[in-house]
Amino acid sequence: MNSTLPDDDPSILYNDSDYPSKDHGPFPENFDAVTDAQGVAHDVERYIEIASGVRGPVLEIGCGSGRVGIALARVGIDIYGVDISAGMLARYNEKLQKEPTELQRRIHLVKADATKLDLDRRDFALALLPFNTLLCIPDFQQQQSALNAISAHMRPNGRLIIDIINPHRLNMHGDPAPKPFFTRRNVWTGRQYTRFAATSPIDAEQRQKLYGWYDELREDGAVERKPYSITWRPLFRFEAELMLEKAGFKIEKIEGGHRGEAFTPESPKMFIWAQK
Repeated sequence: MNSTLPDDDPSILYNDSDYPSKDHGPFPENFDAVTDAQGVAHDVERYIEIASGVRGPVLEIGCGSGRVGIALARVGIDIYGVDISAGMLARYNEKLQKEPTELQRRIHLVKADATKLDLDRRDFALALLPFNTLLCIPDFQQQQSALNAISAHMRPNGRLIIDIINPHRLNMHGDPAPKPFFTRRNVWTGRQYTRFAATSPIDAEQRQKLYGWYDELREDGAVERKPYSITWRPLFRFEAELMLEKAGFKIEKIEGGHRGEAFTPESPKMFIWAQK
């Protein structure tokens, strides 16, 4: 999660509704057709497939509120989940309290800045940077620092998986105004809301603002509006490859999605496999 966000930011409050899970969540209808366009329809299954053959715990950077980590723990995988946001980790812990004790023991949560990561363990065989986490560090040098820090925590031949949007699919010139993105139910209040979304033009530092607002329908019929704004820094393919090489990784392959699709300029994703 972006380090500049306060713990009560709408992007945190609505995270579990914006990015729903098949496996946990009170409103299965939130897992709608838009999740495919968002890039969260099939990623968890792929992470389970990849992690199932790994011995030892998995390091997840940008674990958020547990969409990926809880699903991995349910199939017996131990997780070290790292996030800089106390607000996101509080939501993660709240959900964990509803899970069996055995599952809770598989998950180790750490509040830390990925660019300065310093864990006791330095022997992870698999590390995950899921769902645009690397882009949410909106600075080139800090993105590089995060990759360097992850590398320092991995064993020789360890694998890093990075899931980021293909920048060729972005609107580099930005949007004139926010438009309705989807309508769902808030998993914490049960109320219906609509997310309005837009992007700014890419700036000289290759950063882009994602902004808009949430309109949530209250029980009295009034609409409660909460504006949001976050900044990310998209990466292009060979930029990412050079950054990984500098951090001590070599590229194994780049896929265009979560089901092994070939990467093309039109692919929605860059699903990067790198080995230390």
